[in-house]
Amino acid sequence: MQKGEIISIRSPFLENMNVGDDLRSILQAAFERVDPINAVIHAINSNPIFSEFKFDERNARNFSHLFIWAMGKAAQTMSFGLKKALPGKITRGVTITKHNDPALEKYLLPEIISFEGDHPVPSRRSAQATRSALSVLGRLEPQDTVVCLVSGGGSALAIYPEEGITIRDYQQLTRLLLKCGATIQEINTIRQQVDRIKGGGLARLLQPARVISLILSDVVGDPLDVIASGPTIPSHHTMVDADRIVRKYALEDKLPIHVQLLFQRRMTQFANQDHLDKKVGADIILIGNNLLASQAAKKQAQQLGFATQIVTSTLQGEAREVGKRLAMHLKAAKRRAGGEKHCWIYGGETTVTIRGKGKGGRNQELALAAALELQGCQNVCLLSIATDGEDGPTDAAGAIVDGNTITNGVVLGLDACHFLAQNDAYTYFEKIGGLIKTGPSGTNVNDLVFLFSL
Repeated sequence: MQKGEIISIRSPFLENMNVGDDLRSILQAAFERVDPINAVIHAINSNPIFSEFKFDERNARNFSHLFIWAMGKAAQTMSFGLKKALPGKITRGVTITKHNDPALEKYLLPEIISFEGDHPVPSRRSAQATRSALSVLGRLEPQDTVVCLVSGGGSALAIYPEEGITIRDYQQLTRLLLKCGATIQEINTIRQQVDRIKGGGLARLLQPARVISLILSDVVGDPLDVIASGPTIPSHHTMVDADRIVRKYALEDKLPIHVQLLFQRRMTQFANQDHLDKKVGADIILIGNNLLASQAAKKQAQQLGFATQIVTSTLQGEAREVGKRLAMHLKAAKRRAGGEKHCWIYGGETTVTIRGKGKGGRNQELALAAALELQGCQNVCLLSIATDGEDGPTDAAGAIVDGNTITNGVVLGLDACHFLAQNDAYTYFEKIGGLIKTGPSGTNVNDLVFLFSL
C-alpha cells in the first residue's frame, strides 16, 4: 500500500448506494495534493534560496554544508523529497517521527538517521530522540545551512524540557490540556513555556548556522509559530498568555508542581519584558495546508458530477457540537438541492472534551454526533477524516455516517447516545461499520469533513 491510499471504508450506506469509488477518489485527490514528497520537491525547484545547492558538478565551487532536521509525522516523507531533489548534497541529517518506515529509513541512510518519538503524549523516547538528533548534527558553523522540515505532531514527538521539568511533568501537563478540550493553539502556547526547542528554541540551538524551514501546516489558519510549536519561529505568545489559558480551564492547582514553579518564575521575570527574540532568524516557506487539500478534493468532486463548495478551511469547535451543526446544515441543504448531487467541504480541526473512558477521536466523535441528527434522512452522508490517517489513539482515520447509521445500531441493540457520552465512537462504528482506515498517510494538514447529498 502506498502512503495515503484509502484502504478500507466499511459502511452499509456505501454498499447500498454504490458511491464508494467516488468517495475514495475524492479523498485520494486530497491526500495526493498535500503529499510531502511532491511538496518539498516543488519548493526546492521553485525557490531560488536553494540555487546554491543545485550547481553543475563540472563547475564545482565552494558551498555551505547542508544539514537536515525533520520533525513531525511527515518527517521521513519530507526528507525523502529533499534527498531526491538534492541528491549528493546532504552532509548529515536527522528525522524524528512517530512511525518509522523501514523502506524510507533505508533510502534516507547513510546521510539521514531516523528516530522515533511518541504522540500525542510525549515520552522519554521523544526527549531521547531530540538529544540524539542534536548530537548527530554536532557543532555547526556560520557557513552551514540547516533545512528544517516541520510537520504536525512535532510538538510531542520532539521535546527538550526546560530545566527542572521531568518527563512525567510533561506528560501530565499534556494529558491535562488534551482532556480539558484546549485548542492546539492553546496547547502549543503552553508548551512553548516548558520546552527549549519550541518558540524559536531550535533555531537558537542551531546557531550560528543558517536555518531554512519548510513547513507543512496542521494548524487552522496556518499560524507559523504554532505549527509543531514553532521550533524555528519566535513566539508571539508570552507567559501571560499561557497563564490566561491555564485559568480559562481552571488548571491552576492541577498542574505538576514543577510546572507551577516554572510558571511563577516566568511570570515574575518575563511578563513585562519584550518576549520576541530578535536574534532568532529563519527563512520560512509554507509548502502545504488544509486549503490545498480541500481545493484538490473540490476539483475531483466536480469532475465526478457533484456541485461542490468549500465552505471553510478554518473549522473549529467541540467535535460533537460541530457534528450536530453540520448535520443540520446538510438536512436543510438536502431539501433545497432536490435531486442534484452536492458536496460541501469543510477543513479544520475540532476538539474533544473527554468525559468518558471510551475509544475514539475527534473525527469519529463528530461523525457519531452528526449521525444522531441525520437519523432517518435519506440519500445523504457525512464523512470526517484526519489527513494524517490517525484519529486520536485509534487505527482509524475517521468515520462515515448516513441516515441509517443510528437505526443500524438500534437493530444490534446499541444506544448511540451512550457511546457518544463515553467518548466511545470507535467501538460503535466498529460494531456497525463506518470506520475509515488508511494507515499513517505520511502527511498532516488537519481534518476534512465532507457533506454529500446524493
